[in-house]
Amino acid sequence: MKNSKNNITLLEQQMANNEDICCSCGNITSFPEAFFHNFHVADVGIIVCASGKFSFCCEDVDYVVNKGETAFLSHGVCFSVTSHSTDCSVVIILYRVDSIRNILGSTVVGMRYMSILNPRACWVMHTGHEDELTKYSELLAVGNSDDNVFAANERRLLLLSLTYRLCGIFREISKDGDNAPSRRLDMYIQLMHLIDQHYVSERGVRFYADRLCLSPKYLTTLVKSVSGCTVQQLVFKAITKKAISLITTTDKSIKEIADELNFPNASSFGTFFKKQVGMSPVNYRQKEGE
Repeated sequence: MKNSKNNITLLEQQMANNEDICCSCGNITSFPEAFFHNFHVADVGIIVCASGKFSFCCEDVDYVVNKGETAFLSHGVCFSVTSHSTDCSVVIILYRVDSIRNILGSTVVGMRYMSILNPRACWVMHTGHEDELTKYSELLAVGNSDDNVFAANERRLLLLSLTYRLCGIFREISKDGDNAPSRRLDMYIQLMHLIDQHYVSERGVRFYADRLCLSPKYLTTLVKSVSGCTVQQLVFKAITKKAISLITTTDKSIKEIADELNFPNASSFGTFFKKQVGMSPVNYRQKEGE
């Protein structure tokens, strides 16, 4: 009971500090006070009911979550816990995707996928992964210290792993029945695989549209709906990521890197890189080497 109260206090402190990751350390036997007063979910909200049950209202719809079920709360919604049983215990994870945006890469589609797949404000369901989600809450609560860069990076990687897990859960759900959002995601994933294979030599939307047997216009619309980017922007991101890797982990000259990435000369590569990153390849290498 004492540990539960301490964990609730810690969770409320995280929420008061507006931290990117707010989570209980495993099961807690009550809710943060803010949850009773129209709490706003910034990005991702997960509440696992470990025992008992609780009720909440989200966007004017009432829900009941029983033992062994999980409530997934969508980006930007507001909800209020309205009641809970005396034996209720829950696991809570709240986090912002922006905190891991720079390491998500193409998996950012996964979080976008969750909102596409689920047009409602939230889902309540038994996923079969409740114990796993509980473990994530325990691990994410460990080592929360701004002055420990290793612990901070470990938490970000844990959050990346959790994001993958959520994508997997929702993908399992989408396999049943006719699901247009799932088909859009599958097409997007195929595109990402094609970009990984051909981004050095092929940078136009028509090449990828032809490979996917789609019109360039339809592919552009599909990609924008899933990721918010154009096909060319995704290709440019792949080139930039590879360029940064070559600049920071090899001794290759800028000309050699330009040749490897199929630019006509070092000058055109430099112009491209500066537009994408905000500084020249030479300055970027110097900065990273400091």
